[in-house]
Amino acid sequence: MCVNRNEGTKNWYCNFILFRNVVSTVNLACSLDLMKINFRTRNSEYNPSRFSGIVMRIREPHTTALLFRSGKMVITGARNEADSRLAARKYARIIQKLGFPVSR
Repeated sequence: MCVNRNEGTKNWYCNFILFRNVVSTVNLACSLDLMKINFRTRNSEYNPSRFSGIVMRIREPHTTALLFRSGKMVITGARNEADSRLAARKYARIIQKLGFPVSR
């Protein structure tokens, strides 16, 4: 919404809210074998000496997930809440297809 605060001048003040990065957390309610996930998935990185979780990426929606042994997952990079929710479902489905008992 743009407003001209001083009538007769060209000073316009615009107030916009832009979401650039939505971060969400998910509990998969099962423990994860990170080595198995890393070896059997694409676009995943696991280096336990640097970081204790897997970094996994998908292209649509363009997001990054951090998966931890406890079953917790952090999703970053979504543009809005709907994209974040969709990405969470896609990551959970990838983990579920590997044989882990992911709950809804």
